[in-house]
Amino acid sequence: MPVVLIVKANVTSYDHWRTAYDAAASFRRENGVRRDEVYCSPEDMTSVLVLHFFETVGAAQSFASNPGLAEAMRSSGVIGAAHLTITQTV
Repeated sequence: MPVVLIVKANVTSYDHWRTAYDAAASFRRENGVRRDEVYCSPEDMTSVLVLHFFETVGAAQSFASNPGLAEAMRSSGVIGAAHLTITQTV
């Protein structure tokens, strides 16, 4: 069953965040992300929602707890703690 890690975050600048996010594509692939989608509120470009798709819950949990993810979010301009939720198709 497909597993999705939902990441909700506020960022200092969408453009800065997006540049950093795109640059981390290989990190995501190497850590089990099979596909991703990015959404942003048209009224507030500093509020982003990202969906990361995985093969297993374990892969999503491993990615979510990866120190490299925390560092990537910090350096990309995420403000405060992002909200992460793991879900799967039922």
